[in-house]
Amino acid sequence: MTPDDIAAIALALPGTAESAHFGKRDFRAPKIFLSLPSPGIANLNLAPDQQSMFVELYPEVFSPLPNAWGLRGWTAFRLDACTDETARMAVEAAWKTVAPKRLRDALT
Repeated sequence: MTPDDIAAIALALPGTAESAHFGKRDFRAPKIFLSLPSPGIANLNLAPDQQSMFVELYPEVFSPLPNAWGLRGWTAFRLDACTDETARMAVEAAWKTVAPKRLRDALT
């Protein structure tokens, strides 16, 4: 999985736009749900219960960010350790945490 692969997954979701935060690529709907802070790593804005689920199911891929952001659900994931299917599930879960209802309804 490359940064461009993960970007394509994000941009396929309704209402998603690419932007930049502190000079790093991010994806919004309209709030940030995914960022690409460094090579090989993506950060997702998950709900805390979603974060727990992904970390428990895929500990080699997902980990909470090591600060207060992690306690709020922000989760790092290793692109090189993630399958396409798992990446799609995680990105969609993050998108759903920030997307307004009208956008979530457009996904179905």
